[in-house]
Amino acid sequence: MLRLPGTREAQMRIFYLTVLGIAVLFWSCTTRTTLEGPVAIRASADGSQPAAPTHVHSSPTTAVEVNDALHRIFAGAVIATSQGHSFTTGDFNGDGSDDLAVLVHPTDSKLKTLNHPLANWTIQDATQAFVPPPSQRVIFLPPKPEPQSARSKELLLAVIHGYGPNGWRDSNSQQAYLVRHAGSGPIETRPAPDRVEGAPVSIAHSAIIFEPSGTPGFLFWTGSQYAWRRASSN
Repeated sequence: MLRLPGTREAQMRIFYLTVLGIAVLFWSCTTRTTLEGPVAIRASADGSQPAAPTHVHSSPTTAVEVNDALHRIFAGAVIATSQGHSFTTGDFNGDGSDDLAVLVHPTDSKLKTLNHPLANWTIQDATQAFVPPPSQRVIFLPPKPEPQSARSKELLLAVIHGYGPNGWRDSNSQQAYLVRHAGSGPIETRPAPDRVEGAPVSIAHSAIIFEPSGTPGFLFWTGSQYAWRRASSN
């Protein structure tokens, strides 16, 4: 049996300590830890929810901006042609950012730089782009094509893929293609046709680079490169 001290003061001290201990135990048992939940999306002043992100369209493109973009990517290794309608913009690869397409000529003094195997851009032939036939369940890939090289005074199509809401104007926009045998211009942006044989599903959200003169045709993104198709006569 527990024997309490003989003095009244000691008894009162033990009594108060006991009451305090019981209170602390009761508080710890009844207090609940608040768990962190997802951050709520704030509604606008009129009570509506914010809209989902949408594709940001570029402002009208100027020749100065085009030349600046070409210099940022190719550092003077190509120069835009002087013909009319030599550049156009649109979301050609279906990622939601505006891209830039420009008809260019190589700079003769920088052909070695332009064709360097470790360059930041890809040189490809639009007539050799592989597009899998839609009717075959088993697809055999063709032999890997030979590396392409740009030639002096050759007409090329430079395509700079955009990055984020600022598209091809963004300094982080670095992915670029130099497309050989892509027509002779002029070029314009058009919505993708309803059906393009062998095209990826993303073409439904993409634009094409259309050439109305000569033999009308267009270039579309296959998912890895640009392919040429003759425009339908219908």
